[in-house]
Formats: sequence, structure tokens, C-alpha cells
Amino acid sequence: YILEQRLVRVPHEFLSSLSERTQSRPAHRTHTHIDVNQGVGVLVPNMLANRSVTVELKPKWGFLPQSSSIAPANSVKHRVCRYCMHQHLKHKTPSKLCPLDLYSSTPNRINRALDALAESPQNNLRVFVNGVMTDTAHVEWSELKRVLVHILLKEQILVRLQRLQRELDVLDIEGVFPVYERAVECGVGANEPSVDDWVEAVGLFQTQMERSDKQVVLEYLLSMVLKDVSVMIMIEKWPVENGEMPEYKVAVVDTEPKKLAKMARYRDLSQDIVDNYLKLHPHPSSQKQCYE
Repeated sequence: YILEQRLVRVPHEFLSSLSERTQSRPAHRTHTHIDVNQGVGVLVPNMLANRSVTVELKPKWGFLPQSSSIAPANSVKHRVCRYCMHQHLKHKTPSKLCPLDLYSSTPNRINRALDALAESPQNNLRVFVNGVMTDTAHVEWSELKRVLVHILLKEQILVRLQRLQRELDVLDIEGVFPVYERAVECGVGANEPSVDDWVEAVGLFQTQMERSDKQVVLEYLLSMVLKDVSVMIMIEKWPVENGEMPEYKVAVVDTEPKKLAKMARYRDLSQDIVDNYLKLHPHPSSQKQCYE
């Protein structure tokens, strides 16, 4: 599901022009910028073709953590998914989406998740018609939803994402952060991982050997990558005729590695999300129950 990538030379003028066009980004993203001094870029196939509809889904966290490292005071994590709790911290009116519905492999639940996304897309759903972003109100949503459910059930990409997220994040941040601190004290986690470090971490994960502190932390960061990817679904020759299933392509994007420097931020944000949710819903009877 990873698109073919090709290194190409990019002139300074092109990057400068591109940088100028991205100045109107949301406020929370203005701290990042394009390095106009880079001489090489990565070229990938275009997923926004003419005579097509492309849907970008950002499915987020797909499981309820069951780690014994989670403090009893934070046991709500076992029942309410990260996304649903986080909504109460980010928005006055939370989305009706529970990502666990999207990951469920159950048609009715996937339909419910897609309708919730259409009602409140936030940054979790974007629809492009002939390469131009549009609102779901301007497409045949019921038909598009039918096709999307078919593709998601057939491809099982979300099932794979869910499995890998869970297997790479066994301890939860509450269990991983002390391991990270120990690794830093030993000098293992002092520097950001190299490409060779990531390759080695993936290989060790696949062998199921006993984990070193470094391996535990890198696996957690890999899980964080998979919790933040986007799934691009390009449906060709839209609209479809006579209820047939169209040709399509599925790709996973936004797979850039996460940084060790963010570990403290991950710990603090996780606790902020739980504290805020428990402040709003102190009694279990008022708390949501999410189901995988």
C-alpha cells in the first residue's frame, strides 16, 4: 500500500514558490516549513486524477489498550478509545465518530463511522473530485459510501493497521515512558534514530525476539506513525454506472517517522486527555463505552 517513490532533483525556485503557497496553513502548523535549500525531493504517483473521486481517511487509533502499566486512576482508557476522549479536549461539540467502528469489519458500523465523518469531517475525511477538494454534500454520498464500505471490507487495510498498532504498542505510553527514560540514562535513546535504526527495529519486531529498551521505544514510535497515517482511496471513472464496482487504488501516506524528542509530549498529552475526560465525565455511568 506504499506508493512507489522516486528521488528527483528540485530547483531552489520551485521550492521557494511552493513555500510561499503554503503560508496560509492553519496556525497549529505554522511552526513547520519547507526547506528551500534541499536539492532532492521524492516524487510519488498522483492520487488525484481526472474523472475520479479520491477519499482521504485518517482512521487514527484503532484499539483499546489493555496494558497492565495503565494506572488504576486512568482505567477509563480500557473502555473509552483515545479518539473519543480526545474529542472532548479539542472540540466543544465532539464528533459522533468512534474510529473503532471504522476498524470493525462490520458493514453497519463502517457505514455509521462514514456518516459521522461526513457530518463532522475535521481532518479525518477529505473528498476530492477530479483533483479538487469538495464537500460530501456535493457528491452522491450514499453511492460513494457503498463503494467505500466494499473496498474497506475487501482490502482489510484497516484490519492490518489495527493489528500492527496494537502489537507495536503493548505497554501504552504509561509503560513505555519509563523504558524511554531508562534508555536515555544509558545513552541509548539520546539521539534520534537513523534509517539503519528503523530498519533494524522493523526486522527485530518481525522476529518476535526479546525486546531491548531501545526496541520497545522504537516500536512505540512506529505504532504512533500508524496511528496518524492517511489512507487514500482513488476510485476511477466516477460516477459508477448500474451499481457496478469501479476500479480503484488504495495507498497509505503520511508515514514519516516520529521523533524521540516527542516522547514527553506523548506522555503529557495522554494524561491531559484522560484528566479532561474524567473531569467532564467523573462517573462511569456517564462515560462512553467503545467496542472493538
